[in-house]
Amino acid sequence: MDNTAIHPRSESLAHLIDLFVFKGPPQNTDPDHPIQVLVNHGFITGYAPTRLQPLWSAYRIARAGMAVDYDRPHLYYADDRLEPEIRVAPETFGRHDGIAFNVGHMVPNEAINTQFGRLAQLETFLMSNMSPQYDSLNKGIWLKLENKIRNIVDTPQKDHVWAIVGPIFDDQPKMIARRNGQQVPVPAEYYCVFIDPFRYPWDRESNVDIACFRIPQDTHRNTPLEDLLVDLENIERATQLTFVPGWDHDVTTRSETVTASSTRRSRPESPDVAWERHRILRQL
Repeated sequence: MDNTAIHPRSESLAHLIDLFVFKGPPQNTDPDHPIQVLVNHGFITGYAPTRLQPLWSAYRIARAGMAVDYDRPHLYYADDRLEPEIRVAPETFGRHDGIAFNVGHMVPNEAINTQFGRLAQLETFLMSNMSPQYDSLNKGIWLKLENKIRNIVDTPQKDHVWAIVGPIFDDQPKMIARRNGQQVPVPAEYYCVFIDPFRYPWDRESNVDIACFRIPQDTHRNTPLEDLLVDLENIERATQLTFVPGWDHDVTTRSETVTASSTRRSRPESPDVAWERHRILRQL
């Protein structure tokens, strides 16, 4: 059973959902943490009222002959679509137990800025797109990955790359107390799933590569990104989410999912392997 619903304030934009996720939004098998889908002008989020943050956020990067580049906004915003009791106020997460927390974007403002413009960029500063993220992660390996996404080298033949990102929680996560009494759980890790079609027909399972990263909050900024590669099933077990549900297959029968064991060095004689095809992996 999928414990996901479109938020009533986003129902009029429901037709945009399939533009920002590949083969349908993730299905949520966790009945304890239902998800409300919020639709924005350049991305969508699967917001969990019990977690006070998105369990997934999805967007796409495509080739563009010209890109806009607005300055980074200074302010965060409460998402007034959400009911007051599940709406997070636009204030920082502060420092707890000696750890500095950032208001961590799940969908990065820079990528949306260049693809969809100013309004879409501003929407990335809604608190419904935020998670309490270690300052060292937000300014380290997470930023490195965001930059690689934004700078994907694209061609007309290969067009879009889809990204889904979100938190992973321990069984008993630490909590950050807010002034209004809300308790925001701190993720132990984050995940990034990148879906890259490489030939026509673009949505056939055998023609799509998937690369997945699982990134602990305390990951050192100099950690090679390839050391953080896992398979899609690993992410699904950790999150109780099912990705690319439109394929309706067991995850092991989907596209060639790249893991840390699939490196350039493992099959140097064959250029037509997922590592060589996937536009994120080529940058590692």
